[in-house]
Amino acid sequence: MTERYDLIVVGAGPGGSATAYYASKAGLRTLVLDRQEFPRDKPCGDGLMPHAASEVSLMGLGDWLDEPHHGRFTGFSVYTRTAYLRQGVPPTLHGPCGYVVKRQETDAKLLERAIFAGAEFRPQTRATELLRSAAGEVTGIEAASGGEDLRFEAPLVVAADGVGGFANEGMKAHQNAVARRQYFRGVNGPNKEDLQVFITSDMNEHGAGYGWVFYLGDGQANVGAGVSTRTLSRTGRNLKNFFDRFLEEPRLASWLDGAEPEGPAKSWSLKMGMWGAKRYTRGLMMVGDAASMVHPISGEGVGYAIESGRLAATWAYEAHERRDFSASLLSGYERQLRRQRAREHLSGHALVNLVPNLGVLEPVFKACEKDPEARLTLIESFTGDAPIYSLLKHPRTLASALKEGLARS
Repeated sequence: MTERYDLIVVGAGPGGSATAYYASKAGLRTLVLDRQEFPRDKPCGDGLMPHAASEVSLMGLGDWLDEPHHGRFTGFSVYTRTAYLRQGVPPTLHGPCGYVVKRQETDAKLLERAIFAGAEFRPQTRATELLRSAAGEVTGIEAASGGEDLRFEAPLVVAADGVGGFANEGMKAHQNAVARRQYFRGVNGPNKEDLQVFITSDMNEHGAGYGWVFYLGDGQANVGAGVSTRTLSRTGRNLKNFFDRFLEEPRLASWLDGAEPEGPAKSWSLKMGMWGAKRYTRGLMMVGDAASMVHPISGEGVGYAIESGRLAATWAYEAHERRDFSASLLSGYERQLRRQRAREHLSGHALVNLVPNLGVLEPVFKACEKDPEARLTLIESFTGDAPIYSLLKHPRTLASALKEGLARS
């Protein structure tokens, strides 16, 4: 017997769980499918910027975030080739701190909230095809689980399967970055209340990338590196090579002296910056990584995934109220998302793709080291609280950087 729902969500990561949570709270009968059983490991940097922590808290998990085994950060330490920038978390309505929480735990908790709100979850179930009527209306999906073919009916589907291939229909952007992380216990670096960010020469001579050390609250640290796919193609190197070289950077190597790795290094790919993805069509919306909702500078995606899921659920409810699942109505989801995030995402995407490499920005980093207001703006562009072009508000600092850059050339 075919089961009928108001909404089907494909993928139970942060975007999918948020969609299901808010849709279920609004009274929609919601089904969530995922290929995996939960909890499951999910390679990630594990950092939750303040806006992401705010979204998690809105789902009823504020007290959970404050559990002592989670990392809590109140600032940033940024190391470049010639500069050291230390800055507190930018003041916003999202609060004075962010968190570092393993995705295995975060994703399971968000899904738990969706189920508590009334969503039905089917693990180890792979969506195989989006079904449409002869008139082009979405009628549901086909799926497979344990060798059994399944069919579920719904007039509306949300794709939250990240870089997966479900319902692609030419909507998803190509991956444009890759990252790799490994957990270590006993990392002996300073300022553990900061997110530690390394803009190294090795990762930025031919493109863009950065390394990180993000401390959890239980003695572990997430140590990782991410680079653009353009960097890989220009250098002919692979991600593992960049990661291994990052571990050999003198400063980091001294921090890792005596530290013990916990588990193997794991890699993942990202679609960053909103650019190139279409997030809606008739009867279908995309959220999270599937919608390229990953910040193009920091690579943070959990907060944007939850936010996009929350907005998609609003438009799913609106579609049911109007009995209208057309692309015209669902375009409101895209417009709302762009109003909220396009400035930061598209300007960051332009920066990463238009400059030949981040090494050319070294004079800017050095100038921001001396100018606290410009330094704050630079960090705001990393956290997603301001577009990168906000640096234009600091003409003296930029002029100083330009002068130094010309002197060096």
